[in-house]
Amino acid sequence: MRLSDYYEFSGVLSRLRRASAADVWRWASTLPALLSAPSPIDSVAALCQVFPGTTQSQALALQDELSSDKGFFCALDCEMQKRRGRTNIRLEWHTFLYGAVRIVRPKVVLETGVFDGISSSLILRALERNATGTLVSIDLPAREMITDATDRMREGALPWHCDPGWIVPEGLRERYRLHLGDSKQLLPGLLKEYGQLDIFLHDSLHTYQHQFFEYEVAWPYLAQGGLLLSDDIFWSRAFHRFVSRQKLQYMNTGNFGIVRKPASR
Repeated sequence: MRLSDYYEFSGVLSRLRRASAADVWRWASTLPALLSAPSPIDSVAALCQVFPGTTQSQALALQDELSSDKGFFCALDCEMQKRRGRTNIRLEWHTFLYGAVRIVRPKVVLETGVFDGISSSLILRALERNATGTLVSIDLPAREMITDATDRMREGALPWHCDPGWIVPEGLRERYRLHLGDSKQLLPGLLKEYGQLDIFLHDSLHTYQHQFFEYEVAWPYLAQGGLLLSDDIFWSRAFHRFVSRQKLQYMNTGNFGIVRKPASR
């Protein structure tokens, strides 16, 4: 069992012990989406399918580029060890996210949900290598555990005296625009300010209402061929219903959903 699988399994057991009747009902309501979901694929296959012009060798080269970035990961692990007493957990979708940013060469990436800042760091590292682009992030600081957001994570709150994105290396912050607050209040205004997104990543509050709100509000601002990405797509039915209403198919790398906006929309 991989370390990331162990933490996921431990989290499931922890949630079951704390589960209320309402929790059980909510989880049961996601079963149709889970049963109808496409089979999960790895990051290399996902890159090749999302970007048909990308060959397997090119996708593997991007995977190797990230995995061999020892200085970057050592910096993250060092900071994580100081504040969490452990190294970072690398997930399959992290590799996809990095590779997608390298391929798309986005002008604007917008993410909701930052927490420690692992995904932010990966995006910013890819933008640095692209030598172009800005990351706009929104986060409601988890000073304490937030239900349906950080309560299913190994650590449910930020480290003491740390702000969201604390782990992002200082050398990558030039392209970073972090906004603290509720995305329901901040997201509409930021979308109008930036006008068009190349990649939108949801990783904030995972209730059905909140997830669907973010997908629906961000979609019109997503460029043709842009990516709508979402972590924790099996926490509710929102991602599946949204994609279905757009009459599109999605891919997933485990619990991470990927859909590309058609050029004609």
